[in-house]
Amino acid sequence: MQGSGAGVVITTPQGDDMEFAIKFNFKASTNEVEYEALVLGMRMAQDAGALHLLAYSDSQLIVKQVSGEYEAKEESMVQYLQQIEELKTKFKSFQLQQIPREENVKADSLSKLASALDDCKT
Repeated sequence: MQGSGAGVVITTPQGDDMEFAIKFNFKASTNEVEYEALVLGMRMAQDAGALHLLAYSDSQLIVKQVSGEYEAKEESMVQYLQQIEELKTKFKSFQLQQIPREENVKADSLSKLASALDDCKT
């Protein structure tokens, strides 16, 4: 099965990066992949014990839907927003900021790497 991939980069308060290339074994739209990456990054930050989270995305749509500036009309986007709202409650503070794609090089490269990976057979 050809799937999509996402890249997640978590930077610790000390400035160390943890980089993840994540392969999805299901078809997903570009927006779904962006949401999956955000949800996974939030879960990983929570699992790592983060209390405050500043997240970045190069997707204007995702950032504006999460902020409430744009309405999510597709059911899948509404479901992602519900997950994000629930995850936000796990942090003392949460911010999502849009960054230019050219400043999101690490995550973009990781997503391309993950997308190119063949399915692993166990």
